[in-house]
Amino acid sequence: MREPTDDHDTSIEVPEGWDQLEGTDDEPISEDDAVVDPGYRNGSTIAVIAASWGDLAVVLAVCAAVLIALKVAGYGAPFAAVWWALALAVVWWLVAAAVLLAVRQGTPGMLLAGVQFADPVPPDRIAPVLVTALVTGVTLGLPAAVGPPGWALTAAAGTRITAAAHDGS
Repeated sequence: MREPTDDHDTSIEVPEGWDQLEGTDDEPISEDDAVVDPGYRNGSTIAVIAASWGDLAVVLAVCAAVLIALKVAGYGAPFAAVWWALALAVVWWLVAAAVLLAVRQGTPGMLLAGVQFADPVPPDRIAPVLVTALVTGVTLGLPAAVGPPGWALTAAAGTRITAAAHDGS
């Protein structure tokens, strides 16, 4: 093993205030002074389309997981059961989405996209929201691309959509 030599200086001079940002204000900005995008509170079209794609991705992921489980379990042709696996994935999504609507005020895709309903969805409106979200997912978010952002989900739930990631939720 080599012995350290004193040929070079290993001390490092740390400048004073290296961990301080220059030009920062100590006073926080009030909510009244903050600039807010006017379309932000109602959610954006991209976020609602992403929510529908997220729901579709969740259904397809569960379907693929079922097909992989069938293959690993030793069943010869799992693709013959694709419609069964897809139906199972849709049923799983419906149950998971109903629970998440009651608990987190959004479907799995909505939560993945960072949007949720502003108010709790009433129990009698959960089924219409699930059907609307499923149709929106199957159509790749087409209803969200036409008209105001999230109009179909908003009409089904009876409450507006907000950006969950930015509202402190």
